[in-house]
Amino acid sequence: MAAKPETFEDWYIQSSYQEFVRREGAPLYEGSALEDLGSLELADWERRGGKVAYTRLGNHEDYSLQIVEIPPQGSLKPERHMYDAVMYVMKGKGATTIWQEGEPKHTVEWGEGALLTLPLNAWHQEFNASGEEPVRLLFGTNLAHVVNLYHNIDYIFNNPYVFTDRYSYYMQHFFTDPGKHWNLRLYETNFIPDIRQFPLDTYPERGIQTSIMRLSMASTSIGMHVMAVSEGTYATAHRHQAGAHVVVVEGSGYELMFMPNEIDNPRKYRAGPYAVVAPRLNEYHQHFNSGKGNYKMLAFRGHGLRYGIGETYDPNATSYDDDPNSWAYKISYAKESPKIREDYWQELEKSGVTLRLEPVDQGRG
Repeated sequence: MAAKPETFEDWYIQSSYQEFVRREGAPLYEGSALEDLGSLELADWERRGGKVAYTRLGNHEDYSLQIVEIPPQGSLKPERHMYDAVMYVMKGKGATTIWQEGEPKHTVEWGEGALLTLPLNAWHQEFNASGEEPVRLLFGTNLAHVVNLYHNIDYIFNNPYVFTDRYSYYMQHFFTDPGKHWNLRLYETNFIPDIRQFPLDTYPERGIQTSIMRLSMASTSIGMHVMAVSEGTYATAHRHQAGAHVVVVEGSGYELMFMPNEIDNPRKYRAGPYAVVAPRLNEYHQHFNSGKGNYKMLAFRGHGLRYGIGETYDPNATSYDDDPNSWAYKISYAKESPKIREDYWQELEKSGVTLRLEPVDQGRG
């Protein structure tokens, strides 16, 4: 039993999540952007094997990323947990075995670009199928929120409750069913072999030749989407609540980020595969494709799509984007600084891209 605290400094815990990461012996990467998740330095991971690092991005602890590496012919130790996790394969090929206590195991094979949901508190174990190259995996999770909520690691990792409504071996074709396109920009599935090839729906509200698909996977409480910005175009600046982690999975470009009082002096981040940006609360961010082909991103943000949280929301409303006081406000092409597009054209010239957006009547009215 821990000693009784005598001072406020001993009594107050600023972040149970940060304490957890320290106990893991892992790096904790912070800030608003990271250039390359694929090359981050990781630490040996005694608890599961392999190597690991964690993030605390966007100055918040609701969602976080876990970066994991498995050595050639290696595997991680099995685990289950009371937080949601979605796995993206950055590099390599292998398999994940998933099972509930007392049921047969199911194995899903994957390669680079695959997206796999891990059902809540189901056992899972990852394997590297290569004898020569390591595997690097990215997990989008609400681990930080759950650890801070319960601040009890034994409860989180050793809870015997079985969520049979989330997953059972006897659910037919759980990982092989191609899924269902429920409506515009919303698709439900549990496994995507390569999200870089996944079809998206047009998204003119976010920009010219922009497309998106929001994903619901295994009833997870984490919102996800895949978004593509076509060659020679860029998305409008937009803001929302903190928590989003936007990971580039294909193409090259850059990101602009700025708070409302920094609109004339945005920060610029170069972005290629496995760069990530995580805007703070009300921080504008803007996606620019400055290379050849699509600029494609995987985002973890918000809550899951199947189960609402009681808020009143009209998906067909336009006032959220058009009201400057709204947390979902976007800056249209016409209202952005002319310098934004001038700089973008210079970036295209450097890349040898000849496509151009049509001129707009710009002004900040």
